[in-house]
Amino acid sequence: MFNHTTQNVTKMHARRNPNLTVSSNASYSQVSPSIRSATSSNFLSPTVATRRGLLSPSPPPSPNLPSLVPRHGRKPTPSNHTQLVKRLLISCCGVAILVWLVIRQVYGQQDSMMMADGGENGEWEMVGDSVLPKDPSALVVQDVQGKTKWTVSIPSALDFPLKPEHYRDICHQSMEVSAAIRQEAQNGNPLAKRMLGYYQKDQYYIDIGEAETQKLLPHSVSEGRPNGFVDDEAMVNKENALGLKVCDRSMTYVMETNDAGFGNTMMRLWMSYGLAKAENRTFFVDDTRWLYGKYSHYFAPPPTANCLPPPKSHMVPCPHNAAHIVVSGATVHSTFGHQFVEEWEDARKVNPIRQHKIFALLRTGYEALFKLSHDDATYVLDRAHSLYGPIVKDHGISVGIHVRRGDKHPYDYQYSKDYIPLSKYMDTAREIYIDRIENGNSKSNNKKRILTFAETTRLAARHTASKLVLASDDPLVYESNELGPNTVRAQDRIMLATKQALEAAHGKPNPWIDEITGWEGGFYKDVFFSLGQPVGNANDMSKLDHNNNVPEAAMKLRELVGRAYLMDLAVLSKADTVVCTVSSIGCRMLAVMMGWDSAILNNNWVNVDGDFDWKGIMW
Repeated sequence: MFNHTTQNVTKMHARRNPNLTVSSNASYSQVSPSIRSATSSNFLSPTVATRRGLLSPSPPPSPNLPSLVPRHGRKPTPSNHTQLVKRLLISCCGVAILVWLVIRQVYGQQDSMMMADGGENGEWEMVGDSVLPKDPSALVVQDVQGKTKWTVSIPSALDFPLKPEHYRDICHQSMEVSAAIRQEAQNGNPLAKRMLGYYQKDQYYIDIGEAETQKLLPHSVSEGRPNGFVDDEAMVNKENALGLKVCDRSMTYVMETNDAGFGNTMMRLWMSYGLAKAENRTFFVDDTRWLYGKYSHYFAPPPTANCLPPPKSHMVPCPHNAAHIVVSGATVHSTFGHQFVEEWEDARKVNPIRQHKIFALLRTGYEALFKLSHDDATYVLDRAHSLYGPIVKDHGISVGIHVRRGDKHPYDYQYSKDYIPLSKYMDTAREIYIDRIENGNSKSNNKKRILTFAETTRLAARHTASKLVLASDDPLVYESNELGPNTVRAQDRIMLATKQALEAAHGKPNPWIDEITGWEGGFYKDVFFSLGQPVGNANDMSKLDHNNNVPEAAMKLRELVGRAYLMDLAVLSKADTVVCTVSSIGCRMLAVMMGWDSAILNNNWVNVDGDFDWKGIMW
């Protein structure tokens, strides 16, 4: 019998059996004449205790009037109605106790444990069943030695990937089931309910493969690569992958997310790849329901896996010591939450140095996966050469500026309802130029000195060659007068335009119909989801299917937005220094793309959003 977690379980309760009646002993007057005639005097003898109840009262009651004086020494005889009620109550209690004992005997081997799931999905209750649950669920089993263990059951009939809520529920259930079993095994020790460390093995967990070997779960067969898996280099260059065995350990990143932004998916993808390499796991990518379409439309194929994915019922989001792990936006708190940070941060150091190892994981993922598709990669190389080549030749300096607006506001309290002013970006860029060029990158000598004519000539040449390279999600930023003449776009292959610019380029045939939508103000989630969609009001917006059934025209527009974002970052990351706001995911990505030494140790990555330091994934 299996114990699995379900929601909205109907509670068992005892009920009265309507077919059950209570009968009393028949009186002697009801005994048939044949039986009475066959009885002996002993049968009716009042000295026989077992027969005494059959005697009728003698003498008959007196017809005298009731006495006004109480009869001492005798209690009044209770009425027949009172006796009947008492007997019924006693009989009902007896039946209820009997039913309760039967229920307890049947379900006595099942542990009833209530589990809180963090306040999102109500309460979980352990229930018993003789068959596997229809939905993915944490499962309590008994191994071949009769010990209580737990595993995860994922029906083979379900497609991969599962729904995000399924992955989220499995992690909640796994955490609570594990804690409950450990506490019971350790005789109610309250310390047993504490969460295990990130790499601390749960001795009560049975991996799905082992559970199948012990015949605790039905055997599943690998069906090859799921349809949504991104083809790696070997799959692209070969017609098939016959002869490969199933991977011993793997991690699969599911790109499905409800976050309209591109950056979060990239940061989690890089982190997952770096973690998989650190844990000696084979890495796979699934883009079945990615908001931006197909992985191959943006990037070159990922590195070769050299083995086959496991059966889809073996890939679970939790626990982390499982052989085959799934990471998605629904489980990012479980995979990269507090336990991960405690394991991978260096508590002896201060920020941002303490996150050196986390930065290294991201950098590993970036180096392996950030390879733009052929046309965009060629454009980025040519653009970077044309922008930065003359600057390097004339010993100037390039300052990249990344301005994020739209629905992302700064951490700095005084600007938290607005945006960081462009003047602050420009002041920071000017300070960098003065420090790196005019002062020769030396802060120890604050005294001004008189420059020779030759030095002044060289300084003027470097000043002319130096440039500000700008990338922003708001096209109005490029038109600002605060930026100065030496500011250039990071890339001009795909440009986000304002409504005014679009109307000037294409015209507006009917002034009463708003057919052109611009990108004023920056990136907004609702604007992104409405691209190419028949949206007229907020009601229509709420009915859109963000992940499925996206029209081809809408997906093409999404791809243009994503490619523009990637090329902006790719060009900007090649600048000597970068000025941005750490509240923006693109800003943190730029630090990873620049590298630890350049961005952090040499201070070439500069945050203008308060005094916050670099951090990896923000929760």
